[in-house]
Amino acid sequence: MSKKEKKWNRFFIILMVFIYVIYAPITIYEWLAGSGGFPLTAIVVGTALPLARKNFLNRIRAHEEKDTA
Repeated sequence: MSKKEKKWNRFFIILMVFIYVIYAPITIYEWLAGSGGFPLTAIVVGTALPLARKNFLNRIRAHEEKDTA
């Protein structure tokens, strides 16, 4: 794993922890308590973030392989 890939992997891990541990539970609690609307943003971000991480890291790997070849 390259230095650039490690940096971005760490960024995505921190972002995922924030989304899954803080943001999503709070918005779901607000929705269940009746003070907020349906947590569509939390659901979309929660499902799209791992896919975006995988795609982005694969693009970094492909770009680095192209540069070394």
